[in-house]
Amino acid sequence: MRDQLQRAVLALAQPPEVQLRLFPDFVCKADELALDFEDGLYELVGHEDEIDQGQRAAIDALDGLLIGMSGRANASFWTEDALRSHPIWDEIRDAAKAVAEAFGWAIQNPGPSGAIYIRAGK
Repeated sequence: MRDQLQRAVLALAQPPEVQLRLFPDFVCKADELALDFEDGLYELVGHEDEIDQGQRAAIDALDGLLIGMSGRANASFWTEDALRSHPIWDEIRDAAKAVAEAFGWAIQNPGPSGAIYIRAGK
C-alpha cells in the first residue's frame, strides 16, 4: 500500500523543472500531477485506520488545495507556465512536502510513473 500515493506526493513536492520532466510533452503535466495524486488516494481506501490524524490532516490539506483549483474558472492554473510561476503551485509543493514529512518519506525525485500515455490523433 501507498506506493502510488508516495510517488504522487513526491512528484508534487518537486521543483517545477523536475515536475515537467516527469511526463511526456504531449500531456497536460500539471493535470497529470493532480490525477496521479487522486489515483494515489485510492490506495488509502480500506486502510484509513493505518494512518494517523497528522497524516490525514496533511493529505486533506493537499487535496483541498488541488480541489480548490479545479473547474473551468481555474483553467489558467493548469498550464506549464503556471506550474513554473504561480504562487498556488508553491503552496501545493509545500503541502506535498508536509505530507511526505508526515509519512516519513524523504523528498527525492520519484522518476517517471511508468504510466502509458497515448497521444491523441490529429
